[in-house]
Amino acid sequence: MAERKFVILRYEGKVPAMASCAKCQRKFFAPTTYWGDPLGAQEYLLGKFDVHECPGQARRQEPRPTWLMER
Repeated sequence: MAERKFVILRYEGKVPAMASCAKCQRKFFAPTTYWGDPLGAQEYLLGKFDVHECPGQARRQEPRPTWLMER
C-alpha cells in the first residue's frame, strides 16, 4: 500500500490548484482567492493535507490530563 504523501496534481499557471493524498486518493482544491498567490495556495493545500485522515488510519489522540485518568 502507498504511504501517506502529498502530491500536487494540477496547476493553474504556476499556482497549485489541486493536490491529493497518495495513500487514500483524497483530493484537495485551492480556492480561487489563492490563484494569484502560488505560495499561499501551496500552504493552504498542505494545511488541508495535514489535517485529513486516511480511511482506516488510527486517530491521533492527545494525551489525557492526569486528572481525567481512571484510578
